[in-house]
Amino acid sequence: MDEDRYATSSASRSSDEDITQALLPDSKIEDATTTVARRHGRGNIIRFVTLQFFLISIYTTIFLALRSGDRDHLVYSPAASALKFEKIRYNATLVIESAYNGPPSPEVDAAWTALLDNMNIAVPKSDLDKIGSTSIRIPNTSTYFAGLGVFHELHCLKRLRQYTWKEHYFPNITPNDERLNRLHTDHCLEILRQAIMCRADISLFTLQWSEDNLHPRADFSQEHECVDFQAVFEWAGKRRVDAGAPGLLVHPKFGVAYPNGTSSKIGGSEDVSATIVED
Repeated sequence: MDEDRYATSSASRSSDEDITQALLPDSKIEDATTTVARRHGRGNIIRFVTLQFFLISIYTTIFLALRSGDRDHLVYSPAASALKFEKIRYNATLVIESAYNGPPSPEVDAAWTALLDNMNIAVPKSDLDKIGSTSIRIPNTSTYFAGLGVFHELHCLKRLRQYTWKEHYFPNITPNDERLNRLHTDHCLEILRQAIMCRADISLFTLQWSEDNLHPRADFSQEHECVDFQAVFEWAGKRRVDAGAPGLLVHPKFGVAYPNGTSSKIGGSEDVSATIVED
């Protein structure tokens, strides 16, 4: 029944078109057909050009985003604009010559000091508001003390290295300082565990057989997608604040925090008292 109805409707439309064409001169039929074809042609061209512009816009956006490292971020950071990504092949041999490892020496200590030189930075209150936090105001300015997480993690790595040479870096400390030193070291271990799992490097490593060993060896010297650390370091350097400068950090109750410009080597604190919030 439905098929008959559709067939009848189709036949009716065809008949109407035949009647209309019969009432028009041949020249009018040709003109009408040409006009319709031209309109369809122009419409197709417009749609094609519009589609191409849309695709070009999408490709350009993706290209610029990848080029600048501009990705969606779940957590606000003013340093997001400094992020650039690059491919780095790790040096993962057993013996690695580096400015940051080896026995204690003035050169190794200087390398670590330079790496952490931009640990403290100045940020406006608007940045603190965006992360829902507070900080200590920098005297005679409208900015506040802050720091990027990467530098705290590097501090923790430095701390672990020093603990492996604790006879050199923490000689003749009291039993209580030894306890705090252990707590500080465990804190750093946990910070680095969280940081590593947070970033979750998904680069591959492989296994290989060697000529002289029964057991397979792992090859960790693969390429990784890395943040351009130098770009982040330079961004922080432009906002650097020397938190250890005498008189810069002044407790509202106890006075100057670092009168000699240095803090305790142990660094651990069990203070859980209430936070003093500054305006």
